[in-house]
Amino acid sequence: MIYFDNASTTKLCETSLKYINDYSTNNFFNASSIYRQGAENKKEIDVCKKIIANILGIDFKDNIIFTGSATESNNIAIQGSVKKNFGKLLFSEGEHPSVYNTALNLKNKGYDVEFVKLNKDGEVDIDDYKIKLTKDTSFISVMHINNETGAINNLDNLVDMKNRICPNAIFHSDGVQAFGKIKYVLNKVIDLYSISAHKIYGPKGIGALYIKNRNKINPIIFGGGQEYNLRSGTENVPSIMGFKGALEEIIYKYDDIKKIKDYIITNLNGDFKINGNGSPYILSISFKGINGETIVHMLEEKDILISRGSACSGSKIGNRVLTSMGLSNDYVKGSIRLSFSKNNTIDEAKLVVEKLNEIVSRLKGI
Repeated sequence: MIYFDNASTTKLCETSLKYINDYSTNNFFNASSIYRQGAENKKEIDVCKKIIANILGIDFKDNIIFTGSATESNNIAIQGSVKKNFGKLLFSEGEHPSVYNTALNLKNKGYDVEFVKLNKDGEVDIDDYKIKLTKDTSFISVMHINNETGAINNLDNLVDMKNRICPNAIFHSDGVQAFGKIKYVLNKVIDLYSISAHKIYGPKGIGALYIKNRNKINPIIFGGGQEYNLRSGTENVPSIMGFKGALEEIIYKYDDIKKIKDYIITNLNGDFKINGNGSPYILSISFKGINGETIVHMLEEKDILISRGSACSGSKIGNRVLTSMGLSNDYVKGSIRLSFSKNNTIDEAKLVVEKLNEIVSRLKGI
């Protein structure tokens, strides 16, 4: 099997699996317990936080909380930031459903919510951002790398603009498709940053949220007060340690992944359009006059797995992100997404291109 759907989820790495097994059977103790075994597990959780903090280029592990997923991290970041008499909230039109639908929910509750347009490359439209960024803006959320197209937003630039117009506004970014794949230092300019384990060869069901100032966030889950009272619930030690295992195996293979992506782009036949071209880990392309879902299933029959786009909205008709980029319905309908990992090879890319060219020619009747 060739697996080119790594933006959806990744294969668990060996170190992660080893830690999950160990902390599910041998060291299964509750990290909030006062006896030695529980305290030792608590220390291991802190070690994992220190590793994340180091990767993000921040000073303190206390700025990291663990969550049940990046979706939960995004919800805590947004809903935990909202206060009474809050000003405008800005979101990009390219956000993951966990951010976009949370924004819609707040809008339906009467909050002043606006969406910033995307440019043709899938990045935030800077001109529209400048127009909608006003002195009464209280919160901004712009994803780092788009999960549909791989478009990379320049967070430092966006924060600089924010600081000139509304310096007190909170800036959040969904960093799921960036963390562990591209090197980026938060530099204390980002207030909130969401990450996930299962996108970097760790387990599903564990995410994390960087919080610059914990005093600005209110809990949305109440209970025993774990995670600085911001995310109550017994610590999921096996998954946290699985996350740690994935972090220990991080290898930045930007150039190697880019060669795979470039090979596919260069050797594909037929009339196709590239939808955004930022991260080497994600390739979104569209074939006019062909149904992308048909391509996905025909490749599946050849034991090659790709996707239409985000698995969180894969069953829905259309694609909100591609439409926001200005693609016509024909191109949206004909879109597919290939996404890569450190485990993929050029030989796999060659076979995928061969099969994809055959399928496209067959569907077009060439």
